[in-house]
Amino acid sequence: MIMGKLKEATREQHENLESIVDVMNKMFNRDDYKTLLTKFYRFYSTVEPLVAINDMKAAGLDLDARRKSHLLEADLNALGSSDEAARIKGTWSGAPTIDTTAKAFGVCYVMEGATLGGQVIMRHLKQHLDITTENGGSFFNSYGERVGPMWKEFIAITTAFAETANADDEIVESAKRTFDSFANCFAESATATA
Repeated sequence: MIMGKLKEATREQHENLESIVDVMNKMFNRDDYKTLLTKFYRFYSTVEPLVAINDMKAAGLDLDARRKSHLLEADLNALGSSDEAARIKGTWSGAPTIDTTAKAFGVCYVMEGATLGGQVIMRHLKQHLDITTENGGSFFNSYGERVGPMWKEFIAITTAFAETANADDEIVESAKRTFDSFANCFAESATATA
């Protein structure tokens, strides 16, 4: 089954990305949080349009309901970083290649998986920085109460696509490249590509 393969094959990349992003330990003030959102925004605002080029809807995945760039942009605006958001929009040059639907599913696996920890991160943000969905935390609460159902739906659609298209290897390799790309985006200064 594709989801088990994805989890196992990307474990190392996933752990590497988590150690770089490390929201729970590295963020101490609002400026750190703005920097974090800026890096997320640079990645998402570059990658989401590349994923959308592929016909995911034909495979059953409605990307419109899963986009998050606008949430990041709203959060940056709420935190007074609208100029920074405009400056870096779509500037990440290290985005993975997304020229097939299978590769798009690999990318979506990484981005959809990133929503799962949002509830925990939101509690942390509220407790330490008084960040809520209204004042800069909408990205980490992107699906609200629907996180579980959205993830289950994604699993079902990805599994059906992988079985029909016989695309496990391509999806897995794309997810691995996406984790690496995401990690590189976070490791690099936000000013490096703008």
